[in-house]
Amino acid sequence: MITNSKIDLEVFRRYAGLSLPRHVSYPMPTAWEDMNESDARSMVTESAQRDNPNGLSLYIHIPFCEKICRYCACNRIALASNSPSSLVITTNYLKALSTELDQLTDLIGTGRPVRQIHWGGGTPTFLRPERIEQLHEKITNCFSVAPDAEMAMEIDPRVTSTATLEVLRKMNFNRVSLGVQDFDPQVQKHVRRIQPFEMVQEILAACRDLGFKSINFDLIYGLPYQTRQTICRTIEQVIQLSPDRIAFYHYAQIPDRIATQRGLNYTKLPDSETKLQMFLDGLHLFENCGYEFIGLDHFARPDESLAVALRENTLQRTFQGMTTGKGLDQLGLGSSAISHLSGIGFLQNNHDLDAYIESLNKGMLATRRGKRLTFDDRVRQSLIGDLYCQTKIRPAHLEESFEIDFFDYFQRENDGMEQMVRDGLLEKTDTGWDVSSPLGRVLLRTVAAVFDAYLDADAYLYGDKRSFSANA
Repeated sequence: MITNSKIDLEVFRRYAGLSLPRHVSYPMPTAWEDMNESDARSMVTESAQRDNPNGLSLYIHIPFCEKICRYCACNRIALASNSPSSLVITTNYLKALSTELDQLTDLIGTGRPVRQIHWGGGTPTFLRPERIEQLHEKITNCFSVAPDAEMAMEIDPRVTSTATLEVLRKMNFNRVSLGVQDFDPQVQKHVRRIQPFEMVQEILAACRDLGFKSINFDLIYGLPYQTRQTICRTIEQVIQLSPDRIAFYHYAQIPDRIATQRGLNYTKLPDSETKLQMFLDGLHLFENCGYEFIGLDHFARPDESLAVALRENTLQRTFQGMTTGKGLDQLGLGSSAISHLSGIGFLQNNHDLDAYIESLNKGMLATRRGKRLTFDDRVRQSLIGDLYCQTKIRPAHLEESFEIDFFDYFQRENDGMEQMVRDGLLEKTDTGWDVSSPLGRVLLRTVAAVFDAYLDADAYLYGDKRSFSANA
């Protein structure tokens, strides 16, 4: 358990506030490039032609929201759900998704089992229940969905009805993720996401009555008007509701890229040390109530699949945060959706809704950019993944997997590793290094930055010149 007394504030102050990536991928999208259709097709085909193709994880992006929350950095557009234009836009988008499903089926076949399906957004439950059913039926017609597949949907308590939840259970969805963020009325009003405790309590009760296996909450700390006291009250209310999994995210402040964030009152943002205390308070409260700290910003009940994945070394870090399903090929469908073809690379669809639809109407893939992994990318992806998911660096594992000499290969990183050890972020062991200290767990992004070849060599000390969100 991490406690306040164990944190060296002098060292923390030296690293806090640096612009560093969260490594939801390696390489991060800032290192990706425009990609032509031929290259994109070849990467998807290559993943399907392996001797033993991986199982599949599908991500479906639904970019529509009734209202835009000011903090949100997702690819989304605001639509009035009952307007005639909304019906036209969503109809055209769902037709494009159907076309994209046909394209992928042609490229990779139908035999590979789908082990996971995750609908994100935006707000997937913006769609009427019958439209969700139609798209799900298309997915199951195109792919072989495993009987025990994890099927998850992000839901907004403000727009999700019991009827929609009943439809999801009828289709065998077994996990839902609720955007809660904060229960404090002043914070909710300022970030434009008003959803009282009673509203979330009611939707949670409906989910439990319907038999969803896992119910997850998203929370954010570091928003304007938040204090240690208000965060603790929110966490106590969350614990009262007892979700199975919790993501406790640090607010990503990137107003130069996210226009809606410019409407926030930055004079009311908590400073770095207050945010540190918010995280430590949350960690203390969650662990005391039986949640396991999964890593960086996730917590789960010991019997929840995320905690099981941590123990079984099948945990991974993706654009959905800490997730299960390590070793699956992820196929992203929809505008801005990302595919991760294990050992091959990343592909990302066009962000622009009209451009996404136009490409598919012309019979082309919607891919806009991506990255084919080099050998070095694969080595560092493995190392950084183990850092985030297992908080360990194991030279022997990397040497066996990639036939390298660890200390020769990572000569450039030697100074950074020694600095991390001196500052207490890394601990040398008989088998490598552990991020076992409280400070190292809090500043995990700093440790990972040492090994990111796309950052400045001294980024772990000074941050990177590109626009990442601030460190802890």
